[in-house]
Amino acid sequence: PELRRRRFRPIPVRMLVPNVITLLAICAGLTAIRLSTEGRMELAVAAIVFAAVLDGVDGRVARLIKGQSRFGAELDSLADFVNFGVAPGLILYFWQLHDLNNVGWIAAMIFAISGGLRLARFNVLDEQKDRPAWQVEYFVGVPAPAGAVLVMLPLYLSFLGLTPTKTIAYAGVAFTVLVAFLLVSRLPVYSGKSIKIPGD
Repeated sequence: PELRRRRFRPIPVRMLVPNVITLLAICAGLTAIRLSTEGRMELAVAAIVFAAVLDGVDGRVARLIKGQSRFGAELDSLADFVNFGVAPGLILYFWQLHDLNNVGWIAAMIFAISGGLRLARFNVLDEQKDRPAWQVEYFVGVPAPAGAVLVMLPLYLSFLGLTPTKTIAYAGVAFTVLVAFLLVSRLPVYSGKSIKIPGD
């Protein structure tokens, strides 16, 4: 009994809070997928934007309350892949890319896979402690949340009255592949990590 009690050590609240925020972000991403299958695209996009806000909050909260953990970092990567790789690709597919059958599906998969590759590279680079100081201040490639918000530009235009056509669908495919390329590119993007928050 004593050994059993030792195995189940209490988890500090400061470790739980950031992970709960990350789990809420995953819920938002999964809900966005459901909303897109139901044709409620405005709400689906709003759910992705909400997930992006939560993604920006969880890391800052973890640093603020000293709640960083390896588990939290891995969970955050999983959330980013779901919310900013899989979900936007499916939303675009259910919106109009499905009109192009396999072409639209391939574009959606390319975006999702590129998001996964971008996150895997980020994790590898983040573990390298001997990087030059200037590289620490920059992401390599467009960050996954920014890519997710950017790739849904065709949807924003449709909300403003742009009529979906076959031509628009092909343009959407090209734009989706372009953003996917930006995710896996070597383009340096300022991270803003050096910006201090109260309590840092």
